[in-house]
Amino acid sequence: MERIFNGKIQGTGRRRNKRISQDEPIRLGTPEYNSPISGTKEPSGSSEVNSTGQTFDWKLTPIRDTTAGKILERLNVLEKSTLGYIHSHQDRLKARLGESQQTEEEFLRESNQIKSDIYHLAVAQQNSNGNGNGHH
Repeated sequence: MERIFNGKIQGTGRRRNKRISQDEPIRLGTPEYNSPISGTKEPSGSSEVNSTGQTFDWKLTPIRDTTAGKILERLNVLEKSTLGYIHSHQDRLKARLGESQQTEEEFLRESNQIKSDIYHLAVAQQNSNGNGNGHH
């Protein structure tokens, strides 16, 4: 087992003592959260990246009213506003999907009509050429 004494790591085996530089942090791991009492996230020095590629840094904020009722109230407000946005966005996506499907149907209908017109024109030209009258 190793222990640190006056900036040196001391082991119980035959290993030599290693000097820790004052600039080198001791890597014991960074706790992700403060004590369970406060429940606030410990700033870790790393930035998170959201889905749009933007980075945002988490920062410690002053403690608010942390009664169970107030926390539930804030959670309910957060859920309502976020779900409201998500559902509105989904409705817009569904509307756009409906428009896209309608446009696709119109395109296929017109495309099929044009193919049919070309087919009938080709058949008519073939018949007029096949009759031997020489007229187009």
